[in-house]
Amino acid sequence: MMQAAREYFAVIIVGAGPTGLALGNLLGIYGLDALIIESNAELCAEARAISLDDEGLRVCQALGLAEEVRTQLLYNLEAHYLSGKRLLSKVAPARQPNGFPLISTFHQPAFEATLLEGLKRFPAITLEFGQTLQSFVQETENVLVSIRGSDGKVRQLACAYLLACDGAKSMVRRSLQLSMRGETYTQRWLVIDSMADPDPSTAIRFFCNPGRPAVTVPSPGRRRRWEFMLLPGETEEMLKRPERMQALISQAGGTTRPQITRAVVYTFHAATASTFQAGRVFLLGDAAHLMPPFGGQGMNCGLRDAHNLAWKLHLVTRKLAAQTLLATYTQERLAHTRQMLYFSRFLGSIIMPTAQPIAIVRDALFGLVNATPATRNYLSQAAIKPAPRYKQGFFMRGGSRANRALAGLMLPQPEISLPNCPPHLLDDLLGSGFVLLRLNSAAEQPFAGIEERPIWRDLAPRMLVGDHEVRAALGVHEDLFVLVRPDRYIYAAFPPTQSASRACEQSLKSYLSQEILTD
Repeated sequence: MMQAAREYFAVIIVGAGPTGLALGNLLGIYGLDALIIESNAELCAEARAISLDDEGLRVCQALGLAEEVRTQLLYNLEAHYLSGKRLLSKVAPARQPNGFPLISTFHQPAFEATLLEGLKRFPAITLEFGQTLQSFVQETENVLVSIRGSDGKVRQLACAYLLACDGAKSMVRRSLQLSMRGETYTQRWLVIDSMADPDPSTAIRFFCNPGRPAVTVPSPGRRRRWEFMLLPGETEEMLKRPERMQALISQAGGTTRPQITRAVVYTFHAATASTFQAGRVFLLGDAAHLMPPFGGQGMNCGLRDAHNLAWKLHLVTRKLAAQTLLATYTQERLAHTRQMLYFSRFLGSIIMPTAQPIAIVRDALFGLVNATPATRNYLSQAAIKPAPRYKQGFFMRGGSRANRALAGLMLPQPEISLPNCPPHLLDDLLGSGFVLLRLNSAAEQPFAGIEERPIWRDLAPRMLVGDHEVRAALGVHEDLFVLVRPDRYIYAAFPPTQSASRACEQSLKSYLSQEILTD
């Protein structure tokens, strides 16, 4: 008896949280067909994530939704670290290397609704609620997937790639038997969300008090989040009593009558999966990594995952790149995520000490740091946050001094001044694919000798002459080509000589499909 044909999609995404929805928008931009399945009947109504950084906003820009998201934000915040009445540090970055402020907050239900609305632009992207992944089996060319609907009916589907955005308890990760490596914090935290908050302050405040570490975070629409560490002997039931929560908020300087909308006790984790890829299955977001909240990096790392993987899937499914390109997803994202994890843990180590002697030493160290303008400015400008740079992965190694300095680095995004036009952020001019910039060239035909060659013709980078804002942002003063990936990381920087151009082409050939290498 002939078996019925399975429904087929290039990509199936499991989970319609921020990472899955962002990924769906990116795949739609690249013209891939994808199915997003979500076991819940609708988007999550809880505000779990709350912080959006400059790199996360740059991903929103890549989705074509930056302005829609920006109108919903509490934009460009400061962070104050307090010990009693003493200000240990004020983080108030003036620099915006990615074109957006380093700290903003959002309301997750509104953010997800914007991403959901964005999917309507792409007929090839389908989202189905009430659909639960039951099982999957990898074959040589496909992944066979079984899903169960809310009506109990089971469907059989197939896809080229299965992407797990199904959260911290990922069924996909567990099915692959991929371990999580890291630690679980022994401390538990009470997280309280409130609305109609009367406090006009827009600073995030970290109360680094050994008596009870705490955090308060303002968010749009006069919402405010409070987080309090549970002390030894305290139970969830004790702290979630309304009068106890009111007392905690009041003691931290908040209103005596908070309008509490949600209260939950969390145990934080700092862990990553051992790999983010197993064959044709990929892990993204919380399915791949669990981040303590102190650096506000959990959801932002998921957005970076989506931006890194989407264009690679596009090239491979269109047979423009070899499968080896997909292996660079784990190479790049695992290492960078671990950097952000260490960064978040470091911030936690500032906030969480409950032993008075340790707190005294910490406060003394901050006194020394603040006594020196250079180190005080280093903290104030959030320079301690790891720079977006890949040290292994899809970029050209070696070569010229310029390439060693720039390859693997995220291209800065200055504001560009154009004749007879309002200023634009750089990415708005670059498109969604590769870009080849020519910097500091006096040539009348700056791309002559390159644009005719088959490898560049098939890679199809947008070719632009970089103006002074780009040159200044990169610190480049020599005549140079800069090849930029779709996720805005620099693949290569090379001088305009035939040998340097050929070296870049040779580097690309190890990843590109044999179908476009005829020279």
